[in-house]
Amino acid sequence: LVKGRETGRFAGTEYVQAEGTTDWQPLDLVLKQGYRTTPPPLPPIAVRRGAPPALIWTGIAGGVIFCLSVVIGMGYMAVRFQRDISGISRVSPSSPLNELNPAAVATAGKPIVWDHNTQTVADDQKRNRAFRLRLWVDGYEQHGARNPECDAEADLFLRTYIARNYAGKEATNSMSLADESDKLGADTNCTDAVVLTVAADEALNHFDAIRLFRRALAAYPSSSHQAYPQFYATVRLAGLLGYNSDQGGALETSALELVKRCFSDGSFTPDDQQEIADIFINQWGYDFFQQNGASICSISHDAGPKYQWLTSTLNGEHEINEAWVARGDGGANSVTDDGWKGFRAHLGAARGDLTAAWTLQPDWAVAPDLMMTVSLGDSDLSEMRMWFDRTTKAQIDYAPAWKEMRWGLRPRWYGNEKAMLALGVAAIDTGRFDTDVPRKYLDCVYDVESEMGLASGKHIFGRDDIWPNLARMYDGYVSASSQKEYLNGWRTSYAVAAYFAGKYDVARAQLEALDWKPETSNLSDWNVDLSLMPLEVAARTGPIGRKVSAAERARNFGDFSRAMKEYAALKDAPDADDRTRQFIECRLSELNAEKHLNDGDWVSLLPTRDDDSNWIFSFGKVHVLPDGAVEVESGPKGHMLFSRLRAGMNFEVRGQFEVVRSANKNFQGGVVMGVPNFDGWEWYGFRLKRHVGEEGDVACFAVGWSREQIAQHIVLNDVTNSFDMTFQDSKVTASVNGVSVFDQADPPRQISVPGNSCLIGLGAFNDSSDTVIRYRKVQLRKL
Repeated sequence: LVKGRETGRFAGTEYVQAEGTTDWQPLDLVLKQGYRTTPPPLPPIAVRRGAPPALIWTGIAGGVIFCLSVVIGMGYMAVRFQRDISGISRVSPSSPLNELNPAAVATAGKPIVWDHNTQTVADDQKRNRAFRLRLWVDGYEQHGARNPECDAEADLFLRTYIARNYAGKEATNSMSLADESDKLGADTNCTDAVVLTVAADEALNHFDAIRLFRRALAAYPSSSHQAYPQFYATVRLAGLLGYNSDQGGALETSALELVKRCFSDGSFTPDDQQEIADIFINQWGYDFFQQNGASICSISHDAGPKYQWLTSTLNGEHEINEAWVARGDGGANSVTDDGWKGFRAHLGAARGDLTAAWTLQPDWAVAPDLMMTVSLGDSDLSEMRMWFDRTTKAQIDYAPAWKEMRWGLRPRWYGNEKAMLALGVAAIDTGRFDTDVPRKYLDCVYDVESEMGLASGKHIFGRDDIWPNLARMYDGYVSASSQKEYLNGWRTSYAVAAYFAGKYDVARAQLEALDWKPETSNLSDWNVDLSLMPLEVAARTGPIGRKVSAAERARNFGDFSRAMKEYAALKDAPDADDRTRQFIECRLSELNAEKHLNDGDWVSLLPTRDDDSNWIFSFGKVHVLPDGAVEVESGPKGHMLFSRLRAGMNFEVRGQFEVVRSANKNFQGGVVMGVPNFDGWEWYGFRLKRHVGEEGDVACFAVGWSREQIAQHIVLNDVTNSFDMTFQDSKVTASVNGVSVFDQADPPRQISVPGNSCLIGLGAFNDSSDTVIRYRKVQLRKL
């Protein structure tokens, strides 16, 4: 996208969506400030995904996070954004479609179509789980290299892997899939290809995943496993290495042969047609299908008439893709007559294939959903809604259909703000709180926010036309017996939404119902640090709430002196409760440090005690030494801790770290900045790392801890290394041990942080949990 913008391929007005996010923004805005992530209010039930989430941060640039996709979607529009950024210019800013359109509101607000035969994600999960139990667990038990030394452990590992992704009783056991991946991957007794494939899928480290996939692929030829697991491993390895890598072509060729074998050896059966289509259209096989669509359609056709629905559906998807290839990805005024002719011809062919597929199996959701895409390209909102209704009648909570309908209601297509919200209200009106459908209202609100171009961390939840419906949505989930297992998660998200809406009394009621112990996982992914939210709500709704709110207003306006004065006066207020006092203590400490930062002073960027209330300790064991140094013992993901100080977007950090212990000679130390969150996107990591046998000694500046990075090979010392890093005017300048590594370098992309203010801390991903790093003299100043 960056390259395309620089070369003029994109105008900058195209709308794009980051993988793992829910909103679309103009390309120029995205390139300027990065993507705003949005929270998943519902606690995780199970996940469906392509690449494992951990690999996103340790190895794959731009990978697709499918966590929580059972509840919020399957990444459908994220992996198909190329088609949509091309289509956006189909409607020009002056088009009547961008004007108020009462008919769109009526179309969007129609009741959702479903009946007693309509399926749900839960039904979809059963099918997915059965498919994978047959091919992974049964395959291992019938054909695996089952060494008694690790057989029981490997079997439980496979079952847990499936249960965590597709629901099942093993989902609640205490096994860490990442730890088990390391353990089985290093166990010389474990040589089975299927187990190694799943271990690769769950590896936290990019290089470990590649190594394990290669071991698995070397073991398959001498095994009696069916073709599907080998096909999966081949495509996944090609994705990790890149289809344009030296091995990409050979892996693609091998994968196509394995697809043929899947149809002939029993890996695929006619009963699996929905799952096969889903793999190629919405899941991990999407990129592979984009590269080889014609060949895969031919293979499906050759499998015979029992696969007619699958063949028609895949043909339809392939024709849609070819339509956009024929059209090109420029603006509408750049499309040639031949381009439009090809576009319409391919969409016409897709219409025929997909209509035939729907006629064969009207109770399967994939084909009518794809017809929504066809309608978006060559018809109107009325037809989109017809196919949407046909999709929801098949599966009411089919996430791609909801996302496509919401996209069609954007002002640049066929709708407007009222229409976007009307669809959300219709979702609540279903009363289907046993599904994700009512929660779609929140997605619709996010869509409106993205159209408004709201800054990160800002929401319109409190609007008079939004809050009553949002409260109705949350109340429905809180009251639903089907959500009893996730009640605390719903209450936590309800409290957060009320907090953003300024409905502090509602937030307090939910926090009180939680005994003031919100679910930590539901406080993350809002791209805002919410660690003090419970205390702030208590303070704003307590006996001196009005005075606290006044002090907060001064702080938010940057009047630190006034805020400090008002909070100091409240510190010993006799009628303040304990939570209010804790909040005031934290705010006073923050304000004092922020005042020094704003005065241009250097301030310490180390916690003063193991439980420093001004720091967030995400993971890793932290211990403050008597001399002020801070030792961090890494956990499975490394270590991360950060201060609540708001440093702005122009700052300098300097300091040093010592390697106290490392089991494998590898180590990492560094700085995190933005809104640090291992599973989020809106933060940077500056790291100094030694990775023996792979990367060597490297200094890198990355989005999170991914391989979306700028990097420089350097020479690190075995024990002590110093660093000085400046981030100013969106440029990175850094030195390591006095040697320059970056000079006014551009970061991989711009992140978006609330209030244009970074949170700064310490952190790095370490290859071994048996690693201890000691930080000394780490200081921060604002520029």
